[in-house]
Amino acid sequence: MAGQLSSDHVVGRARVIDRIWRALQKKSLRFTAERRIGKTTIMKKMAAEPRPGWRVMFIDLEAISSAEKFAEDLVTRMRPWMSVEHAGKTLFQRFLETVGGSEIAGVFKLPEFGKLGWKATLEKAFEGIFAHLHAGRSSEMLLFLFDELPYMLQKISFYDERRGSQENSALEILDTLRELQGRFPQLRMVFAGSVGLHHVLHNIRGADFAAESLNDMPLVEIAPLDSDDAIQLASQLLDFDNVRTAGVDRESVVRCLAESTDGVPFYMERVVSQLADLERPVTTEDIRRSVRRHLTDDHDHWEMEHFRSRLRIYYPGEMSDAGRQPVAMRVVASAVLDILATATEPHTVERVWQELRARLPLTERQEIPGLLGLLVKDHYLISDEDKRYSFRFPLIRTWWILAQGLNS
Repeated sequence: MAGQLSSDHVVGRARVIDRIWRALQKKSLRFTAERRIGKTTIMKKMAAEPRPGWRVMFIDLEAISSAEKFAEDLVTRMRPWMSVEHAGKTLFQRFLETVGGSEIAGVFKLPEFGKLGWKATLEKAFEGIFAHLHAGRSSEMLLFLFDELPYMLQKISFYDERRGSQENSALEILDTLRELQGRFPQLRMVFAGSVGLHHVLHNIRGADFAAESLNDMPLVEIAPLDSDDAIQLASQLLDFDNVRTAGVDRESVVRCLAESTDGVPFYMERVVSQLADLERPVTTEDIRRSVRRHLTDDHDHWEMEHFRSRLRIYYPGEMSDAGRQPVAMRVVASAVLDILATATEPHTVERVWQELRARLPLTERQEIPGLLGLLVKDHYLISDEDKRYSFRFPLIRTWWILAQGLNS
């Protein structure tokens, strides 16, 4: 786009944000959503417009690849909250004296030969802040919005394994965050990311123990905009980029933009940016053509290939066919998606199994319900009250059909 809408112009998220704030009164939360849906936008809006009685910090963890860097980054961001003076020194100065760390160009660094370690250093930072709040009898709540937490944990786990470390830093980070929430009643956290946290936990040694870190964090699903809000945003985006429509076609163009992008702001913005280059009144056909071009573009500016390539990571392992030959689980998952992408109605588990057997000589039906459940958690599919499965998003279904060559 020519520009980005500010948090004041975020459309259709007031209800879910209100629900999130109410839930945070009691517990920390996890966000689940497909990539591009807008969970980061919601967190940034919450950080920009905190509710009374809350201090909010948004932290993008995508670039962090070690527990030490996680601690250093978090303390650096907490520094403004530790600037208050007490007995001639700021909380941050006292903290540095305690942990032996240093501050270089505004960035906190763990001591090279420190004895405390990253975990104890984090604990000391939180202890200092909450001791000050309690001394002043403040009821203020602190909220940390951790974006891309699963991706960070995945990288840390990978690097630990690569260097042959016996430590499980990713698991220890989750455990530390759980302990901090338990120790400080005025502390809340939100975990979010584009990588499914359930996949990361399965890849961490001691995944059962890791799951305990999430037991007390309810799941909040961030969905696309509903129809009315999507239409409102579509109209706003067209105005924002000065995209003209013929007067009689305005309503149909706006509705077409909202519906053809599944109500996802990211896709709407990209389509409008392309329409703005036409420099003439646009039609519904222009919108459909733009969406189609994005879905078939080999440059993949929408990064749709991610939905196919991540199967290799998300679905490791194998199943056995009738000849006891291994069949990669990602191949089975891909076949399931092929079946449901071209289906004219939702499928039961049994129907999926029967159609799978027509494509692959599989014998292990008992693994199919679990596989379908994972595909739901990963936002490929959705199931109804009768446990019948279909694609979650029409736009992704259309891309899958085109990318897999199922439209011939």
